[in-house]
Amino acid sequence: MIRTLIRPSLLLACVLASGCGPAPVEPAPSPQGTHTQALRWPRWIRIAAADIKGAAQGAELGGAIGGIAGPEGAVIGSVVGAVVLGAQASIEAASRQTTTDGVISGSRATIDPSNARNPFDHVGQHHNEVLDQQVSIIGPGGCIPNPFPFPFPRDRTQGPLWDYALKTLNSPPEALKDPKFEEGWHDSLDFVAAAEEEEIEASIQNRVKSGKMAPAVGEQLISYFTAVAPLDTDRLIETTKSFEEKTLTAKELAEEDRRTLLSAFSVARYSAVYWAEQAALKDASPWCGCK
Repeated sequence: MIRTLIRPSLLLACVLASGCGPAPVEPAPSPQGTHTQALRWPRWIRIAAADIKGAAQGAELGGAIGGIAGPEGAVIGSVVGAVVLGAQASIEAASRQTTTDGVISGSRATIDPSNARNPFDHVGQHHNEVLDQQVSIIGPGGCIPNPFPFPFPRDRTQGPLWDYALKTLNSPPEALKDPKFEEGWHDSLDFVAAAEEEEIEASIQNRVKSGKMAPAVGEQLISYFTAVAPLDTDRLIETTKSFEEKTLTAKELAEEDRRTLLSAFSVARYSAVYWAEQAALKDASPWCGCK
């Protein structure tokens, strides 16, 4: 059985609000809460967005591989995939986006990010714990140099992530040894990186067209990003919970798509509060550069 972590909630990002750098001109939100221009990755949500898409891709991938062992295997596989790919996507996005120049703290969460209604709430908790563990693995002296001086070393993080999946998430060893898992891991992370500067809707639609994301999942993610892009942290959490409620009750969703979305939304909430805390720490954050 997968162990649920109990730990203090951290608070959005070295990219929240200003993006830990010179603030770009963002499209103005309309009164309905959507952008009047084509929706792009807003700087303040880029790391959290990478986490969400990574978690969704991982949940789909892991669920498909684990499903060979039956329904229980599919659930475990979804959790493992969402945590491993979501965390790696976060790490890679953070290494590109964070910097101590121009850090302005984002809106720190004042409400509880947890959602007991979501049976995959622990996915987001695991995601945050993995991020805390990765700092000393990636950066010398327990901090991440920014800008990152060379291509991001996935080979440095893969082993510890696989080890975490085995020891903490009780992942079956054969699942992690499946060539499809590592292949999908690299593929989805390449997608997250490539989509960083693309329009959100176009990047997700292209993923659906390629057959690498379920249409129902893509449709919901587009709606979600459109809804949360203009929001502060508290409203992001509240909006995410409303999307989770709809996902829980949507009779038209296949069970595997429901697992994927609930895992991604869990990561969305916890990722948001994690990176808000890092933004508040500014140059003291291990993700905002080494002094």
